[in-house]
Amino acid sequence: MHYLITGGAGFIGTHLTKRLLEKGQQVSILDNLTTGRAERLTELNANVIVGCVTDRELVSRLVAASDYIIHLACIVGVRLAMHKGIETLKISYLGTENLLEAATLHQKEIFIASSSAIYGKISQLSVTEKDDSLLGASSKASWLYSVGKLVEEHLSLAYFRERGTKIKIGRFFNVIGCYQTDSYGMVVPNFVRQALKGSPLTVYEDGSQTRTFGYIEDILDGVELITASGAHGQIYNLGGFEEISILELALKIKSLTSSASPIEFIPYAAAFGSNFEETRKRVPNISRLRQLGYSPRYSLDNALREIIAHHTLCKN
Repeated sequence: MHYLITGGAGFIGTHLTKRLLEKGQQVSILDNLTTGRAERLTELNANVIVGCVTDRELVSRLVAASDYIIHLACIVGVRLAMHKGIETLKISYLGTENLLEAATLHQKEIFIASSSAIYGKISQLSVTEKDDSLLGASSKASWLYSVGKLVEEHLSLAYFRERGTKIKIGRFFNVIGCYQTDSYGMVVPNFVRQALKGSPLTVYEDGSQTRTFGYIEDILDGVELITASGAHGQIYNLGGFEEISILELALKIKSLTSSASPIEFIPYAAAFGSNFEETRKRVPNISRLRQLGYSPRYSLDNALREIIAHHTLCKN
């Protein structure tokens, strides 16, 4: 099987490429390397094409030569999307449209990577794939990332309904793991780096906002299940199962690293400006994915221990 992975030089894409190559699959990566890193892929002997999903001719050619497309390409994280709004929306709409057009023309299946960010301000105990989205005002640039991902979902489902394109959608909830950068505001690598350096752990507001964190190996298990046996035109929540507040997370990482770092509380406005709104709760109901056989293997503590060990090894 020949896989085309867009955005494959990023954190999730690199781990997915490694897993597929280890299973004897052929992988081509399309990435503009704005935030992705090609060196680890080169070590894996992956085929890396430097380019963007907004290049229609390139996308069509690569899709035609592939058996299955996994679309991960996007601007990384809310913070970067706030500053690159035009590029965020162009990649979300034009890039996804190019891939869907090519997949339809060449009769290929495509997995679309969406995000829990599309749920917005919803604060239920846990959200299912059928729950509403509740996004803030367009004057708040922090919703750009959410809007981009929601556009990808709507466009993909429209192609499925109107043109019969074989699409499946995975909504990722706070994926963590080794090699994840702390450059774009990702909370776990930031806390781990700060704790190992003895720097203050920066917690926004009072830290009462809650998340679940899915370890990369579990998440890739979920992606494999969806691509192999998920239904076309279906959405699947992809995430962990342990809800934790950000303050509790900071304290847990302090404990696991035996760090004396203090906790520093910072208002959102001081860190992001007045243009920012945050989701207070983001917890997935993963029942639909469990029906495909999904069963996460890593507890949050075990995942954090793996990440801390990796950071410690790299630091030394």
